[in-house]
Amino acid sequence: MRSPSTARLGVAALLCTAATLATAGTASAAPATSPDDIPTAGIVPGGPATALPAATGQAIIDHTAWLPDPKGPRLAVFPTEYGRRQAPASARLDAWAEVVKLAPSVNHNNMRDQFLCHYDFARIGAPDKPSWNLEQWRPDVGYARTVLARCNPT
Repeated sequence: MRSPSTARLGVAALLCTAATLATAGTASAAPATSPDDIPTAGIVPGGPATALPAATGQAIIDHTAWLPDPKGPRLAVFPTEYGRRQAPASARLDAWAEVVKLAPSVNHNNMRDQFLCHYDFARIGAPDKPSWNLEQWRPDVGYARTVLARCNPT
């Protein structure tokens, strides 16, 4: 079992890595679909994952569902047990690709950063959280600032 100071050092190292990645000047792709394609009412299930990530050979995401939210659409991402507890950190982009396959209109920088933050931190800190919620209305502030806002930038 890690001591609290060791855990803090690990989180600090991850935050430094996030800040380095955020300032590395990485190019970002344009959104795959229009925001008008995102459901705004009711629950629209994304369905089960059909493609397995190449790096792991196992599905990381079980399904997604669009949920209504007073501020705008929210995508609930439900990881598999493997995705919660065993998938390696290196599979994070494979996991994102699964989400995009299930809900193509999610492919925006702010949504990706929220997802990667959940994958990198929330699944470790709260592995039993039922879903990882990605809100379309949250601003695109970059990965490092998303992490500093505990995955929920305002």
